[in-house]
Amino acid sequence: MGAGYSSGDQGYGDTRYTLRDGREVSIRPVCPADGDMERELIESLSADSSRMRFLGGIGRVSQQLMHILNDNDAQHEAFIALHEDDSGTLHAVGVANFACDPDGHSCECAVVVADDWQNMGLGKRLLQELVDAAKADGLDEIYSVESAGNNAIDRVARELGFNCKADPRDYTTVRYSLQLH
Repeated sequence: MGAGYSSGDQGYGDTRYTLRDGREVSIRPVCPADGDMERELIESLSADSSRMRFLGGIGRVSQQLMHILNDNDAQHEAFIALHEDDSGTLHAVGVANFACDPDGHSCECAVVVADDWQNMGLGKRLLQELVDAAKADGLDEIYSVESAGNNAIDRVARELGFNCKADPRDYTTVRYSLQLH
């Protein structure tokens, strides 16, 4: 299993990325100080985006969820995409994370992108960060359980080589998986 990355780890600092519309973001591992920005991102999602990310939606973000989302360790990896506005204030515009399964061989991942930053390539870039981190951690598989109606993740996941299978126990969800080795 992986060592977990912090923003100070070599090779995992800020990465600049230019989106399709020309806006720039920096992507780096999350740290506990990012909690307020993540909370703002999640709580500002449209009902549809929240439902797709959290399979039913979420209103207020609990402290427990924030701790989980901001904890990079041997079991969790998370990346944040930040944009600096004209006043110099940083805003979270995307977050991606994975959590290792108890077997230590696979991990479940999730990506969320702010509504007005979707369809610009950011979700795909964040998912690629997770795939790269899972490979570096020596994991065998990365997967995501999604709403069957989430067309955006379907396109992105398939572009990155994920396979899609319907959940035979719940026809409203699908499982995307990628073998890493």
